[in-house]
Amino acid sequence: MTSAHFLLPEVSADSLAHSPRRHSLRPSRFLWAATAAFVVVAAGSVFQCVAAYAGLISGCVAALTVTAALATAAWGGERRRPVAFEIGQDGLTTWDRAGNAQYRRITGCAQWSDRLLALILMPAVGRPASFLVAADALANISAFRELAVRARRCAQEHL
Repeated sequence: MTSAHFLLPEVSADSLAHSPRRHSLRPSRFLWAATAAFVVVAAGSVFQCVAAYAGLISGCVAALTVTAALATAAWGGERRRPVAFEIGQDGLTTWDRAGNAQYRRITGCAQWSDRLLALILMPAVGRPASFLVAADALANISAFRELAVRARRCAQEHL
């Protein structure tokens, strides 16, 4: 299979989810909570390290800088996440916020219980990309199970 880019007019995730095989993704509360916890722990660690050597004010400034940088990176990552996907024979077609579609093969998979699925997607040309799918980001839990089964099978083929 090859990677394909289809330019479509800008569409919302709801309008992309009309196909029975196409599933829309919404922001995951689980991933946002994990990201927020990471930012808090990182900022606290920076504060402790800097405050021990340079004082409380410098520690607060460093912690606020780290918090702003990590929050900006998290927001940018959320904006780059696909808004919909369709499960294919050996991969996924994903749609971004602008409506661009891209087909990628699934080359790696890790699943944490029935909560989170981490996929490695490989386009025909370019570098692999990671794709996190939390169960609470999907309206239909059966789509999460179907994606998990398909991902495990595809990842096994690449071992």
